[in-house]
Amino acid sequence: MYIEFLDRLDRKFHLDIEPREIIREVIARNHIPFDAVIVRKDGEVVDDWREVYDPAHDYKVHMVRAYHLPDILALNGLWQSRATPDAGVEIPAEPFYTKRHFAHSKGGDYNATQIVFGREEFVEWIEQMFVDGTISQNLIEDGDKVLLAVSGGKDSLALGYFLSRTKHRLPDYSLSAVHVMAFSKPAETSYAIKMAETFEHPLTLVEDDELVSAYRLRVTPREALSQVCDKVDPSYLIAASHSMMRSSVERVARRDGIKKVGFGLMREDILTSIVKSMFVGFPFGGSYKGMQNDIEFIYPLWPIGKKELTLYLEALYPDSNKQGSPVTFQRGSLVRDAHYMIAETMETILPGSSFQMMEGQQRLFESYVRMPEFRVCKRCEMSFQVGPGALPEASGLCELCQTFTNLGVADDVD
Repeated sequence: MYIEFLDRLDRKFHLDIEPREIIREVIARNHIPFDAVIVRKDGEVVDDWREVYDPAHDYKVHMVRAYHLPDILALNGLWQSRATPDAGVEIPAEPFYTKRHFAHSKGGDYNATQIVFGREEFVEWIEQMFVDGTISQNLIEDGDKVLLAVSGGKDSLALGYFLSRTKHRLPDYSLSAVHVMAFSKPAETSYAIKMAETFEHPLTLVEDDELVSAYRLRVTPREALSQVCDKVDPSYLIAASHSMMRSSVERVARRDGIKKVGFGLMREDILTSIVKSMFVGFPFGGSYKGMQNDIEFIYPLWPIGKKELTLYLEALYPDSNKQGSPVTFQRGSLVRDAHYMIAETMETILPGSSFQMMEGQQRLFESYVRMPEFRVCKRCEMSFQVGPGALPEASGLCELCQTFTNLGVADDVD
């Protein structure tokens, strides 16, 4: 049995349905946005959220806006009512990954492309994409000293492997790394150490006592963050832990005279940050890089998604891919998760759209948004933003240091 789906381009499609099935379930199963359609029963509008299908009546699902929804769903392999997405695509004997991309043409429209890779082809392709992305945005230049922030998680490990394996294809630079042990699992620390040993670059390990000293804590770093969770806001926990790690990275960079720090932010991380900035009305910096005081932060993984990173590790370093669930200090709030889902859904609907959004964000930030002003926290030495929308900085402390002071877990600054 089926009901008709009618778009605004005078086309009809069939949606399979069973007796007594709720109409909303059919709409959801076919990946149709709920607000994109209305449902008529014998010509009269009904509530699709509650209407139960009765074969004795005539049902039609009408799109309320004229756009190529069926075509987009078919190109994403979600509908089988049109040409199959694999038509004309050469498939290896042992396919490893299918890359879908809607390339933006000069005329303003999109051209859908699809490539299927074997394992070795995938590794070659993704490493070349990393090199091209790094060079095209001038993230690394001749003579640079780059400090890699390694959490021991998949993203930063993948960045380390990319940098090390493609070093001969990049400008001439030197690489060192820093790992903050306080919030990492033992396995993550061992991964960071193993990578440094494998590729022979210096590694600085930041232990708890260094954080206690930097923040003038009266308790351990974990106890301080537990106070933040219990007495301030659990959703602030991941930002607080990231701040403590970032301040450590900045201190090491300044100590070693390094002006460029590489972070493992990948495609969805950057896209999610852009989405969040739209929700909260606070500008996100550059998509590829950004200056904060005397240090430039670079994001060489910007063209690569989390799934692609995971497959890259699986293909080359499967032991690094066997990581468990995140610890408490690595988990975000529900609203952060929703922003990730929005970002990933955008990329699912229109593969490659993230590249356009990142380019647009970079152009917007450089051309129209007033560059933010930064200070260096006089306690932890982390760069923090001041000005409209930011916290008052009369104390000379970043937000986290002010919070620790207010909670009584850190000594006052002289």
